[in-house]
Amino acid sequence: MTPRLELNFAGRSAVVLHPAETVRTELAARLAALGVSVAADWPASGAVDRADFLFVDVDMGHDDQIPWEPGTAPIPLIGLVRSESPGRLSWALGQNCDAFLSQAALGLVYSTLVIAAAKSAERLRVRRREEEAARRAGMRDVLVRAVLAIMQAEDVEELAALRQLRAFAMVERIALEDAAALYLNDPRPRRAGQPR
Repeated sequence: MTPRLELNFAGRSAVVLHPAETVRTELAARLAALGVSVAADWPASGAVDRADFLFVDVDMGHDDQIPWEPGTAPIPLIGLVRSESPGRLSWALGQNCDAFLSQAALGLVYSTLVIAAAKSAERLRVRRREEEAARRAGMRDVLVRAVLAIMQAEDVEELAALRQLRAFAMVERIALEDAAALYLNDPRPRRAGQPR
């Protein structure tokens, strides 16, 4: 599936963390031309928690500048690359940067924003899918209890009880595990997919 690209960044905000004022100023100007408001500072900025994008210098950046665990950025994270030191690139990869922008090519900021926004959206989709899978896996006992309760209440076999629960989940448009929890909270026959 081809990701839907974000192409307009007007009204968005960015934080630029870089030690060189010249880089901060040039990048802020290029972002402002795209309609992005910018807070540029070093070594930290109180605006990081409210930003839509974070640019951070790869050469001197460190974990304390970023208010989340490495690799879990809730916004697109862009590494500003200068010296291409393997150790510093390794740090940036550990942060799971969504895109990189060479300081020698700040004019490419628009394509960097497009790539970072797409990669970040995909990363967050994967995280939500994993969290949902973990949540549902943690409800297996609820599913088993609901199937057993339907079997007893309806005097049906396991597969028939599971079919009833699936039908109920489809009607309610919820996950099977959520349907099981709902049935256990209200075990009337209609909750098992048996209208009466």
